[in-house]
Amino acid sequence: MASFSGEFLNMPIVDLNGDLLGHLKDMVIDSRSGQLVEFLVKVSADLDASKLPWPTNDGLCHIPAEEIGKISGRIHLKR
Repeated sequence: MASFSGEFLNMPIVDLNGDLLGHLKDMVIDSRSGQLVEFLVKVSADLDASKLPWPTNDGLCHIPAEEIGKISGRIHLKR
């Protein structure tokens, strides 16, 4: 797990337009299924996290895995 997640930590997360949302700080994986459940994102300082469609707790925005469109040099959201 550590080597898998280590490849993605601090990777930029961008919206559909390529605008920076923030950086990946952690991932939640379902221990039973092994499925990736959500991405925990430190939102960029210039954005108001309260206006995002996902919950924010302890300074991290919880983005469901199904919101991810692709992962390349950056993590791309579907919207």
